[in-house]
Amino acid sequence: MALHTIEPWIPEEWDGPVLQKINQLSAVEALGRVEPMTTATKHVPRSGGMGMDVLGKGDSYSEDASTDDEVLLTARKLGYAISFAEEDLADTAGLVDVVNTKKLDWATSYAKYFDNATLGVNGAEAMGSGRPFTSVYKAARTTDSNVSYTADANYVLAGDNLGAVTFTDTGDVVTFSQPHGLVIGDRVVPGAVTTTTGITAGTTYYVLTVPSTTTVTLSATSGGATLALTTNGSAISMTKLGVTYSSLSRTLGLYETSDWFDPTRTIVIAAPSFLQYVRDVKDTQGRPIFQQGAGASADTLFGYTVRWSLGARVSTAATHAPTGNPLLIVGNQDLLIVGKRSGPETFAADATFGPGFNTDETKMKMRARRGFAVGHPAGLAVLEAS
Repeated sequence: MALHTIEPWIPEEWDGPVLQKINQLSAVEALGRVEPMTTATKHVPRSGGMGMDVLGKGDSYSEDASTDDEVLLTARKLGYAISFAEEDLADTAGLVDVVNTKKLDWATSYAKYFDNATLGVNGAEAMGSGRPFTSVYKAARTTDSNVSYTADANYVLAGDNLGAVTFTDTGDVVTFSQPHGLVIGDRVVPGAVTTTTGITAGTTYYVLTVPSTTTVTLSATSGGATLALTTNGSAISMTKLGVTYSSLSRTLGLYETSDWFDPTRTIVIAAPSFLQYVRDVKDTQGRPIFQQGAGASADTLFGYTVRWSLGARVSTAATHAPTGNPLLIVGNQDLLIVGKRSGPETFAADATFGPGFNTDETKMKMRARRGFAVGHPAGLAVLEAS
């Protein structure tokens, strides 16, 4: 790439270090189903499924009544720019090193940003709010009547459901129908609450005391004041937070029982922080569910290949450095639809007559134009660790 002329956008080589870095770090770029885009938008058909019947001689064919619609891919421009001082670029050897280093830095940030935007953003698509796509997380938690999907049907909050509970005003006691196994400091989340006030469904609380094997008191903070429960009532569930065998198995089961299960196309994408949880988890027969790959072999979870992604975390807006709850997503990779219009590509103009003329700076921009859509929310399942 010559930096002494103003040139058009130059695509990165397919076997070059920038593309290699992106495919190493971005699970969605590497595994998603690619749809070439020659315009800013593209409509991609998706199926609502189809029934089947057995017919006798002379019988009428049943007509499929499922809804076939489409998803819209909109190419979004994901990019960044950098300036180089001409004095620092005088040495040709130095020029190559600096430019290639920054290209790889861009590729790293792009990979994490793209995965976060497509996997973990928790709000509806809105460019002005930093949400370029509807992510897998958002799709899993939103009703889609076009394909008869109900919000949270394929969403699991990591932990064990300890069953329904009752709340007692006197003593602010939570009572379980069976031994709960909780200890002081454990985190719990109630389901829908009836009658009682002072406790909110979906909010995390801490076990403060354990009066018996079937009762506890709670606090809003670890070691804080007793949570005041006003009026006797109940909750449909109480979940002990934590990545457990049952929550992992339940998440995979949601996908494995769907019409989109295909063992040859199944992928698991997870934030690397899940490693600390799954290393010691064993099945009911005492066998490890996680196998760390050796050499060129990939890591596996329940026998499925795992791709680790730093972008697989919940965030309110897409970012290359998400810090929200880690996610594990399992499903059919063909339902991660990636529209590719152009890039990654580079545009450079040097200080001779470019935009950096007055400051003796060479300017370089890098971008990729991508679209993304979830093919069907029922074909992917999401586990959120808290």
